[in-house]
Amino acid sequence: MKTGRAKSGNVEIAYSVEGDGPETVLLVMGLGGRAADWGTAFPSELARRYRVVRMDNRGVGASPRAEGGYELSDLARDTTAVLDALGTEKAHYCGVSMGGMISQLAALEHAPRIDKLVLLSTHFGGHGVVPPTPLAMRLFDPGEFLSRGRDPVAMMQFTISVITAPGFAEKHPEVVTTLLENVRREPTDPRAFLAQVQAIIGSDRSEKVQGIRAKTLVVHGTEDQLIPVGNGKALAERIPGSKLVLFEDCGHMPMWEKPAELAREVLSFLG
Repeated sequence: MKTGRAKSGNVEIAYSVEGDGPETVLLVMGLGGRAADWGTAFPSELARRYRVVRMDNRGVGASPRAEGGYELSDLARDTTAVLDALGTEKAHYCGVSMGGMISQLAALEHAPRIDKLVLLSTHFGGHGVVPPTPLAMRLFDPGEFLSRGRDPVAMMQFTISVITAPGFAEKHPEVVTTLLENVRREPTDPRAFLAQVQAIIGSDRSEKVQGIRAKTLVVHGTEDQLIPVGNGKALAERIPGSKLVLFEDCGHMPMWEKPAELAREVLSFLG
């Protein structure tokens, strides 16, 4: 696997490349997550046909620390810096959660760089979104964050139990173990996490997404407590010509909960 760093303004963005297909798929991770959080099953299936590029959003994972005060549009621009570093004019974008929000903005603000668009477990922002369930809201409770946030492993254990479908964490301890290892290896600085939260809150794309012209696939789990499925349905309705796929018994992380099914849908769509 090839690794590198792209320069985006005054920050550096770490990325890795798997596969050598003629077309590129860029994987854009969500809030507080690192590139490793895509796992191996889903990216490996894509890499059979495509060059798969994972990137660490600024200040997270292998990307060097970055000052806060940025917007999601800055993170969208970071994605194009990665393409520039690879000498790639266009790519298929696949973004999960906040990564899907970043990808929406890339499709709007950097349209010539987008081929097809895959949006996983995400929404269009603004006041019209369906809010997280009460349990998922605890992930953003200051008291919860202060009690668990000092221990990134404890915080991740709680997070996984909330954002995956009921019973998934208990049935798949190996997934929990892998994600916890990712946290131990590359813990997310709380300041970077909060900067991303602020960037999400400040981005309302509810009307803008109607201007997306890239062919779009929207995928959402029916058991997503963090970004409930109504958001995926509303997003698909607003993006002209988009396709909506719902995964039953799936929460916020289809690349872990339904990797084979997700790969089939994405490969069919891109192909």
